[in-house]
Amino acid sequence: MTGSTSSPPEPSAPSLESPFSAPPHNDAAAAGTPNRDSTDTMSRIPTGIKLPDAVANIDTAQVAAKVESFKKWTIGTFKNSKQQLLEHMGKIDKTVDPEFEAQCEVLKDIHRRYGHVVAAAKNFSQVLAQMAEAEKKFSESFYQLSLKEEQIKAQCTTTSETMRGVGEQATSLDACLKYFISSMETVYNQTITDTLHTIYNTESARIEYDVDRNDISAAANPPQGQQPKTLPAGTAEKCEERKLKYEKLKNDAKIKMRLLEENRISVVATQLEKLQSALAAYYSGNAKLLEASVRELSILQSPQPSFIPTM
Repeated sequence: MTGSTSSPPEPSAPSLESPFSAPPHNDAAAAGTPNRDSTDTMSRIPTGIKLPDAVANIDTAQVAAKVESFKKWTIGTFKNSKQQLLEHMGKIDKTVDPEFEAQCEVLKDIHRRYGHVVAAAKNFSQVLAQMAEAEKKFSESFYQLSLKEEQIKAQCTTTSETMRGVGEQATSLDACLKYFISSMETVYNQTITDTLHTIYNTESARIEYDVDRNDISAAANPPQGQQPKTLPAGTAEKCEERKLKYEKLKNDAKIKMRLLEENRISVVATQLEKLQSALAAYYSGNAKLLEASVRELSILQSPQPSFIPTM
């Protein structure tokens, strides 16, 4: 049997969309003409600004001043942190005023205790408000019951009115507490805090003074076998300025603490007297006296954030 054998078909050329096809040849790119992508990229580069002009517009003196200021701040912060660490480890001496430091610690402890009073009063006020709401709902439930139970209507009505009065008294006491809390928050968050800020500034000034003082002492009394160091000009004058700053802030803090103690006691004593009257009226069931206490507390002026002008 004779027949012609056909040759196998030749593989077709890959389509242009095949992932194995070679990228199309760009004659324009080969000729050196920029394509669309390169043109878009170049269009995003600003052409109105030249690098030499941008550099020339920089104020080198201002930049140098900022760099120098940052350098001084970094060195000062490092020295102050080192001074505090060495003081904590007991490896360097510090300027000590035992009486002043004791007064500062007492004030810090008082401030912390006032914070506890404010937190406890807020918690009591929240519970009292919830109890007043529960008492009013209890009163309303007896009133609704009296509308259907004719045989016990009188008893339900009496109980409802009693609980309504108790709920109103709880609301009045809560109003007294809110006035008291407002005054205590002013004393805690502003009045005492103002004096504490002065104390913290005094402590920072003391550390800066001790840094310079110890630098001068270390330069004048080097370890055995070493030559005395030469400090930059004006170091002694700067040390004296920081000493005067520390002494002034310490004097301001003492004045503030003295005035704070005198005025704080007067303000808080008045607030406590009104709160005690309100508590006594509430627990004795004296609604009229409780309402009078609310009015008296509402007209009391809140204590000033600071008892003395800024120094």
